[in-house]
Amino acid sequence: MYKKFILLMITVALLLSSCEQTSPTTIPVLETAAVEVAATEAIVVAPNDDNSVILKIYLLDYTPDTIAWLEETVNPAFEKQFSDVGVEIIQGSWFDWQKAITGFFSENAGPDIINLGSEMNMLYGENLADMEPYLGENVWPEIKNFGPALESAKYEGKIRGLPIFTSPRFIFCRKDLMEAAGWATGSPANFAEWVDFARKVSKIDSTTKSLVQQALVPMDAGSMADWQWWLLVFESLGGKLYKEDGTPNFDSPEALAATQFLLDMRQATYGPVYNAVAPLPAGQGSVIDVNDETGKDNGAVCLMHSNWAAPASSRAIWETISIEAFAGDPANFPNSKPVVLAFNDWLAVPEYSQNKELAAEWLKMAFSKESNNKWNETTGFIPARVDSQYGFMTQSVHLQREGDLANQYGIGFSGIFEPAKLSAIIQNVLEKLIREELSPEEAVLKIQTEYSDLLEKTP
Repeated sequence: MYKKFILLMITVALLLSSCEQTSPTTIPVLETAAVEVAATEAIVVAPNDDNSVILKIYLLDYTPDTIAWLEETVNPAFEKQFSDVGVEIIQGSWFDWQKAITGFFSENAGPDIINLGSEMNMLYGENLADMEPYLGENVWPEIKNFGPALESAKYEGKIRGLPIFTSPRFIFCRKDLMEAAGWATGSPANFAEWVDFARKVSKIDSTTKSLVQQALVPMDAGSMADWQWWLLVFESLGGKLYKEDGTPNFDSPEALAATQFLLDMRQATYGPVYNAVAPLPAGQGSVIDVNDETGKDNGAVCLMHSNWAAPASSRAIWETISIEAFAGDPANFPNSKPVVLAFNDWLAVPEYSQNKELAAEWLKMAFSKESNNKWNETTGFIPARVDSQYGFMTQSVHLQREGDLANQYGIGFSGIFEPAKLSAIIQNVLEKLIREELSPEEAVLKIQTEYSDLLEKTP
């Protein structure tokens, strides 16, 4: 087997994003990228009726820059290597993804490569091809370069595709606002410190009965009832979603402690529910960045979210922001560990595809070290390949910090049965919890019962 290289000159846009930002700032960057193309043994492909072969790839909501790069760089290189094969990118949307993807599997026909979210390995795993013969370490050693995000692209321990990026949930904190509020000990390191922090740093305008400064905003939930926030806390305690026999584990000490903590944080921030305190007013940009030209702050001191909700990379405010993993509660739960809960988009190969080996060859090219870097440069996410975290990833201190935390503490939102329904169950219960309609004990019992019933009824 020999190798040949195609030198391609491409112009890409570096997209820097922030919360509620609809059109990312673009900075033109001219680079020369070498796309490595490995010559392979003859690959059997499934032709269309006219004897042509079209490899079809279904992508969801990628930027025009990403699509242009794929169509102008990766696909031509692939078609040059496999001269009897064409590549077609089909663009879909996360707004109606379920109808489209479920349709592919129910019809047992569709694109050869499909875009999935991190939790969908369990949802569609039985319908996905075992790609170990094409992407396993013994045939493609480069698979060793993928970080924790690779777990989202597996089902029953077998590789089903490759992860594009990782989007972890970090704890961002404004050090200047913390110090101004008299909190000079750094980010809270356990449950007791977080609750104390919420009481001391949160501020309520007594006239308007509304928050004007909030110690911690989890995700974008003003109510502080958010299922991703709960799951992050649960995982940080060493909690497991399932017991050894495979049944749900929401009646565990970790689940009860996570639920109690969310209620404690809510009450420390807002006071008792009957006080009817209004949440922070909606602002422009990131909730921990400056609100407008007057210099008025939105009022959040810390934020639990991905980099998409943080200030734009060009903002000078980053000099005052710390980035941490959530540390759990080591004093009460010895298995606590720092965690960044990561959501990872990935590309999967369906079992129905008649071009599995060909699909693997396209994935290898689109997920080379250089290509995974370029793909994420066009979106502003952290590359799934650890060795692809160079270039734009090293142009700012905070991106380097995020990449290091993701590689060290990343836990994927994967391996979950009926994930969409479980998140809805947790969210519904948490909303009742913060209104004090349910106690923490009643809340975890309700989640345990409803999720157990759901799984028993699921074929």
